[in-house]
Amino acid sequence: MTINYQSMGEGKPLIIIHGLFGTSDNLKAVARELSDEHKVYLIDAPGHGDSDTVVPLSIANMANAVSDFIKQLNVGPVQILGHSLGGKIAMEIALANPELISKLIVADIAPVQYKPRHDDIISSLQAVPLSTLENRKDADEILARKINEPGVRSFLLKSLVRDKSKPGEWVWRFNLDQLSSDYNELIKSNREGTYSGSTLFIIGSESSYVLPEHRGEIVGRFPNTKAKTINGAGHWLHAERSVAFVKICRDFLSE
Repeated sequence: MTINYQSMGEGKPLIIIHGLFGTSDNLKAVARELSDEHKVYLIDAPGHGDSDTVVPLSIANMANAVSDFIKQLNVGPVQILGHSLGGKIAMEIALANPELISKLIVADIAPVQYKPRHDDIISSLQAVPLSTLENRKDADEILARKINEPGVRSFLLKSLVRDKSKPGEWVWRFNLDQLSSDYNELIKSNREGTYSGSTLFIIGSESSYVLPEHRGEIVGRFPNTKAKTINGAGHWLHAERSVAFVKICRDFLSE
């Protein structure tokens, strides 16, 4: 399958993977900051952006697809940074193919089973009439019926674009049908196993994704790990506290 990507900079290779419903553009500002010392590959995760979809769209299958992409780069072990779902994919790669990863950064996600928390988002996205939609404002009004946070709606609407193959219609830049069908696969825990390479978890102090009770499952899989908490940041820590986030990444990657 094809993994779409952007690249920038020179130096040690660094793969960056965005979260659910996102694209490679989501962490582009972070990539620009780190590209002065690293060859950064910003990828569209499988089922997102312009990358192909794997079926089922499971953590293991997505990780396998990205692992194949890393092998095709032929640049040796890579450093990898993943946010949210991208962090789950990154952890899965490290656990399944540790020889591919030299350093691992996981942003605000744990390798645990999560309860569903995106049902309203998925149903809201499905409620947008793509074939008759006039503009993004109308789409925003539909999303606002269940999604109160303007920032979340703005993030989702970045992936609403004109359908090139059907003039006058719109399309989501992620495979909504497959994400909806396989959502329960995406919230499963990561595989058992151990990645002994250098690992960093970056956590938002206001986020509920990484909790003290997750420590055992984190350390059990990633014994050579450290954690950094960004005060005042929620789940979107790379956007909410970008300067702190980049500094933490830079310091860890230069160790």
